[in-house]
Amino acid sequence: MKKVLIIDDAPMYREFMQTQLTNYGFDVNTAINGLDGVSKIRSFLPDVIIMDYLLSRKSSLDVLKDKQRDPNAKDVPVILASANVDRQKILEVAPYGVRKFLNKPIKIDALLSALSEILGVDIRVDETPCLLDAHLNDQILFIEIARGFNNEKISLLQYKIAELLKLYKVQYPRILILMTDIQMRAEDKPKLDRLLQEVEKFVDTFNQVRILTLDDDIKSYIKYHTQYKGIEIAPSLEKAVSGLLGIRGMESMTSEQDGVQSVLLSSKNNLRSSEAFQLNFQDESKNELAGLMTRNVKIAVVDDDFIVHKIISKATEKTSWSLSYYKNGKEFTDKLGENRFDLLLLDLMMPEMDGFEVMEYIQAHSIDLPTVILSAMTKKESVMKAKELGVNSYLIKPLKPEAIIEKVLEVMIRLQAE
Repeated sequence: MKKVLIIDDAPMYREFMQTQLTNYGFDVNTAINGLDGVSKIRSFLPDVIIMDYLLSRKSSLDVLKDKQRDPNAKDVPVILASANVDRQKILEVAPYGVRKFLNKPIKIDALLSALSEILGVDIRVDETPCLLDAHLNDQILFIEIARGFNNEKISLLQYKIAELLKLYKVQYPRILILMTDIQMRAEDKPKLDRLLQEVEKFVDTFNQVRILTLDDDIKSYIKYHTQYKGIEIAPSLEKAVSGLLGIRGMESMTSEQDGVQSVLLSSKNNLRSSEAFQLNFQDESKNELAGLMTRNVKIAVVDDDFIVHKIISKATEKTSWSLSYYKNGKEFTDKLGENRFDLLLLDLMMPEMDGFEVMEYIQAHSIDLPTVILSAMTKKESVMKAKELGVNSYLIKPLKPEAIIEKVLEVMIRLQAE
């Protein structure tokens, strides 16, 4: 059994790494800081060390130098992790047995690939295509899953949720699981069980959980499973939210643009930059996502709010996407015959011609145009009506720049797979 030592100041990160790698058959030990790491290297004598670049009590460079002076440990390979990888860091640590330098948040498939290469062991991972994300919007934790159920991503979920609740200081979350673009196979049942078990850790009862899905097999499985008594299958997003919060709570989630404009347009207020856990894989980022970011994708943005235009423009400035902006549905449909778009970002509540009328127009004219709703989730909306009119997905207002990119990529990847 290969021995792995994790040296990291963050307890949640250490717990995740230890649990994951133990499940893959490694003998795992952990150290809580650099000083503890030096001691554990001597006593545990691992086959490989996974170490954070920023450590307390003793710097990572000093830990590496101490390891180099130990004749028993000097040849132990090191995987170094850092939120910011730059040339200077790499040159600084290169002479001390650092074999891999991984970006944080570490992608689990990238880590397992590095371990397999360094230790010469075969590590089999679940390769089921899966889009999984978790985010908070005021009082509700949204968990979105599409394409399929993947064990590796589900195992990350509890840490992602715990991190979000800590970052946003939420003690009693309500949880909405969105499975509107997924079909359950017989072999997926244990994975769905695991997903719900991870969710259960953060609620007092399943009454605080809603599921939105169109898949009859998922509905039936939840409904007749005694363990999941209390979970309600919501017929629409609107009813799911009102069921979790009540009408008053639902109205409090509507967009208040004056209060959020400065936050949305400033990357300094982006809490996501401090998150350690992400639910995507290295291969997705390097292959599908990187290719889509540089592709000339034509996107129409139809929204009467000028601030929304600015947010989307800023969020996509590093992509090769071509965006056209329209202030209402009529302006967009009048020009639709002259333009061909790959994707539509559509507000629902607009003057002259609202989002529902735009979707009805697209449907009546048999136009193939993938659509993402921009929704503030007011009680006037009916997301299920939008689904019937062919909407592919949605973005919750107030919009976050990183969520815009993720949602566009998610829809594009999904359409490619179909």
